[in-house]
Amino acid sequence: MLFLGIFFVTSWISSFLSLNQITVNVPRQIPTAKLSSSSEKATSKFLNVDLRTKKSTDVKTSNSQFCSATGSNHESSTVIPKALNAVKTSVSSAPQLLNSNDNDSDFANKILRSLRFGLPPTLRNLFRLPISFESPKRPSNLSVVTVRRDETNYEVWIDNHLIANLPNQLQASVMQQRLNKLLQSKVSDPSQLRPATVDGAPAIMAGNRFLLGVNKEISSNTTRSADLIAIDWVNNLRSALKAPKLSLTEGQQDMYGLVYSNQKLSGLASWYGGYFHGRTTANGETYNQNDLTVAHKTLPFNTHLKVTYKTTGKSVIVRVNDRGPYIPPRSLDLSLAAARCIGSETAGVVSYEAVIMQPNQPKMTLNAALTLKDKKKPQQLAVVSEF
Repeated sequence: MLFLGIFFVTSWISSFLSLNQITVNVPRQIPTAKLSSSSEKATSKFLNVDLRTKKSTDVKTSNSQFCSATGSNHESSTVIPKALNAVKTSVSSAPQLLNSNDNDSDFANKILRSLRFGLPPTLRNLFRLPISFESPKRPSNLSVVTVRRDETNYEVWIDNHLIANLPNQLQASVMQQRLNKLLQSKVSDPSQLRPATVDGAPAIMAGNRFLLGVNKEISSNTTRSADLIAIDWVNNLRSALKAPKLSLTEGQQDMYGLVYSNQKLSGLASWYGGYFHGRTTANGETYNQNDLTVAHKTLPFNTHLKVTYKTTGKSVIVRVNDRGPYIPPRSLDLSLAAARCIGSETAGVVSYEAVIMQPNQPKMTLNAALTLKDKKKPQQLAVVSEF
């Protein structure tokens, strides 16, 4: 009997030691970046995993952000290997797979199988270990993954689609949780994902419900407009869920709640940037060359214009917040970001056509108390619920 007890203890210990030799094969594609030979390996929060780069023919990352400066796309070097394999060494500076909503029972089943096969048949039958744990039912085959590139760059992926870059792990975790809820809801029509403005900030809506917002912490860590970030996130989600993407102006119309008017204008448009960046505009705002704004001599402040560059056919919606230009015959002075959107940054002065846009939707808020304060104009404020 003593011999049997000793044998059982040694078998149990050896089974746990054998866990270090488990190879984890993830069937879904996991994101990684091009790494040098000196930094090919990374440490997961739960496992040591090899994030070595492999070429993939079906990478579907967002390599074409709206209105990005040439060569500035962070995702352009991102490729995705087909599997992760366990390794014994790691380099802390390499990308880290922090967490995943992939089937949690897979890892538990690997441990269970290791315990079963590490025991002699008599003890295996004696303790009647189950063959496997039941896998929780998942409403979707999609997987949400967070990858840490460095201290200020966290990525959220849905399978092989990069959804967003975020400045810290907290923001990435919040997005991952929200996206998990979205996937668990069995989204029937992903084309209902759209950008909007909620409480004055760019946001993503799933139908009439608030999903995600682009706060100042996110937008301050990049030179890109928060509006453009929100539209990119929407398109990344739509792409991951097999829905058609929005054009830039379609996304802006949804975000600002605009419709076309019959008022049009045309002429020459220039742009202004760095020298004026940070200065006060005519309406009292601080000029930001990365926002989608425009200067006009007479149009009321906060008027929205859809401006189209005749040569390229590219369009962008801009908001009047400044006066100018004062060099005839120019009639519009675009921000640097707006010029990039229509492709006029290099040309400088271009021929344009524009349509004045009009608001047709109430402002949205998550704070129901605001509607009580504004009983005289309830139609101008719509309360939305969180997803």
